[in-house]
Amino acid sequence: MHRRPRGRRNGLLALLLSVVLVPVGFAALDGRASADAVNLVANPGFESGGLAGWTCDPGTATAVTAPVHSGTHALSALPTGSVTGRCAQTVAVRPNSAFTLSAWVQGSYVYLGTDGGASTWTPAANGWQQLSTTFTTGASTTSVTVYLHGWYGQGAYSADDVALTGPAGGSSPSPSSSPSPSSSPSQSASPSASASASASPSPSSSPSGGGSWHPAHLALGTVYTPGTTVDPFFTTLKSHGALPDYGYEYLVGSDLANWAATTTTMVTHAEQFGMTPVLVDYGMNGNIDGTGVDYTNMQDSSWVSGYFQALRAAAQAAATAAPGRPVGWIVEPDMLGYLQQNYASQYGGDASRFPAATGAAYSSGVLAAGTDPAFGNSLRGLVEAISYTIKKYDPSAFVGWQVNTWAVRDALKDTDSLGWQAGQASVVSTANQVAAFLQSADIGYRADFVAFDQWGQDFGILRDPDPASDIRYLNDAHWLNYLLYVKTIRQTLGLPAVLWQIATGHLNSTRTASPTYWNASGTFPDLDDVSANRFEDSASTFFFGDSFTATGNNLAFYGSNPGADPKVSVSGSTVTWGSHMPEAAAAGIVAVLFGAGTGTGTYGVPETSGTYQSTPSDFDYWVTRAQSYLAAPTPLP
Repeated sequence: MHRRPRGRRNGLLALLLSVVLVPVGFAALDGRASADAVNLVANPGFESGGLAGWTCDPGTATAVTAPVHSGTHALSALPTGSVTGRCAQTVAVRPNSAFTLSAWVQGSYVYLGTDGGASTWTPAANGWQQLSTTFTTGASTTSVTVYLHGWYGQGAYSADDVALTGPAGGSSPSPSSSPSPSSSPSQSASPSASASASASPSPSSSPSGGGSWHPAHLALGTVYTPGTTVDPFFTTLKSHGALPDYGYEYLVGSDLANWAATTTTMVTHAEQFGMTPVLVDYGMNGNIDGTGVDYTNMQDSSWVSGYFQALRAAAQAAATAAPGRPVGWIVEPDMLGYLQQNYASQYGGDASRFPAATGAAYSSGVLAAGTDPAFGNSLRGLVEAISYTIKKYDPSAFVGWQVNTWAVRDALKDTDSLGWQAGQASVVSTANQVAAFLQSADIGYRADFVAFDQWGQDFGILRDPDPASDIRYLNDAHWLNYLLYVKTIRQTLGLPAVLWQIATGHLNSTRTASPTYWNASGTFPDLDDVSANRFEDSASTFFFGDSFTATGNNLAFYGSNPGADPKVSVSGSTVTWGSHMPEAAAAGIVAVLFGAGTGTGTYGVPETSGTYQSTPSDFDYWVTRAQSYLAAPTPLP
């Protein structure tokens, strides 16, 4: 059964994908492309003896005579604590055409890509290594900006023989001015076709939904509970790179009287760090992790009255602390999952038949009969009234209800027993059952997104020697099923998806290098699956990508690839998963928020409760991966 932390809720994502990079061939979009393919980059080997054609972060770059990959010169750039040593060049290209971008590089954390498009990188190239990625221009694209950069304070990098091959456009545009590091695009190659899309229904409107509350890239978030130990860590973290786009904190049912004060503090502090605040309304169950508490409370007029008064106070506090600016709401985790799982059969799977004391929203004075809409005394009416109340008192809020993978049953491992195609069809069938119940509850009313979690606890706490036998352990194929489940439901509802409280642990024996400011050894120690808050999970490994070593059952499980995912490879005892942020974006996910789901979960950032109140419990793996991702985030479709 899904569980949540007691007391003040804690929660939240991991960065730098460590993948085996290989040159990719250039596939022509039409018959002309390959014939017209030329290197469009000016001064690609820096043979001019300078930076002609390139615009670089001031004072960081020069053309040198050693080391070089070929010819007599190459680029050498030294990132600082505030810039990445970025060098960029804008190139004229032909619309609707295929291109390959490549470069030979040396150094730690070297990135290659195009602004707003495809990119790739290496965590450590001790000798010359070729980076390569492909992309196709849009119908109106006449130029692209090619870039190279390193990482804050991680030492010099070298680059040589940069090549952009494909059909040239018109006259070359003027070089762009030196962009900021945050403008870099996704660090993953263009999304490959994935089996995760095979069984899903036809796409609805754009997954971004046209909303103004989220950025144009697949955003990243973390649990964030302001405090005298937590805030200094975020200040330090900010000195190393970008902070997550979102920070979230719980409003819990055992603390209704303080919702307004908690909201004011959280919103104010999150905005000071440049993070969009998100409030997790976990109030209807009274902060008791029981499967029937929501069902009882929603029929109790006294409880519902106090709940709506707290909801109004928090929404008003958010509007006051951030006037006209977006504050997010993830509403009632687990509530709809438990109600469907335990009670839906009594009411024919129809949320409009569930009884609820919605009238208490009016008798409490929060809503006014005759002025506000008349919401029925049912679960459907209660859902509508909650969403309406938030936006009545904070019109700039963006709101989404949280749903679960287990509301009917957890189908993510059906591909193990049924085979790939039949298993994915079963995932879709289960998702459609959940979606039908959500539609009967009208969770799309005044909603901006739908939120999904995946259990609430790092699976390593189970210490199962055979991960294939335990429902909580997920390999790459199971995560693809998860994306399919999310995509199916969010398309049915016509809303973008937000992943929330995704576990922050990672798979051990990671090949990702640690910045020495976190670990002097330059490596991340293993999570022992025994010590408090130090448990493995595969979520960060899947979304950010990583290479890791494994043996025995773990090697067989994590190296398994029944869906023929091109981003999975095995070489001896080393397993590599590429970043699946592009696949998440393609599924209609606009943000991934990471966090510990229970008090025993692994902390990606410090919390105000538990053992790790001033530092993460994962040896700073998650924040390293997060900041690396945010240096080149995946653009939304």
